[in-house]
Amino acid sequence: MQMLSLRRPSPALVIACLALGIALGGTSVAAVGQLGRNTVGTAQLKSGAVTNPKLKNGAVTSAKVANRSLLRADFAPGQLLAGPTGPAGPAGPAGPAGLSGLERVEVTSPTNSAVTRTASMPCPSGKRLVGGGARLNGSILDNVAIQLSYPGDDNTYVARAAEVATNAGNWSLTVFAVCAIAS
Repeated sequence: MQMLSLRRPSPALVIACLALGIALGGTSVAAVGQLGRNTVGTAQLKSGAVTNPKLKNGAVTSAKVANRSLLRADFAPGQLLAGPTGPAGPAGPAGPAGLSGLERVEVTSPTNSAVTRTASMPCPSGKRLVGGGARLNGSILDNVAIQLSYPGDDNTYVARAAEVATNAGNWSLTVFAVCAIAS
């Protein structure tokens, strides 16, 4: 049986292994060698370095918080007691009158088998349009669609409907306007 001969490692292998050891453990060795237990204080910390996620639960207690250093924003809603009610302030100016005399008016086109129809509904005199809409009436409405539904001006609501396919049934279009006195 032949014995294996052990050769000495080359200088390059020794330096490579030494560099690997320093790279893997150099900074931790330096930190452990220079800093003792409980030696990091405010002088070693940068401003803003310690945040809530980095604190252990229960690490900050009321004994460690300086008196009068907390603000209202530091507390959750309902944690602080409310102070006494202050005196009532002066009455503000009256707001605008708003809407009054709300009314819904409508018109329905003739019921027949015409292919298209357009209808419009104006508001009564003295009132302005505040809304509106349209609906189809009839027993066979599968092939009829509302194509347009819009305010024609400040006082009239307009709608148009048409058959999208041949329809043997009779149908009609109802247009309604919501009107009010607006000041």
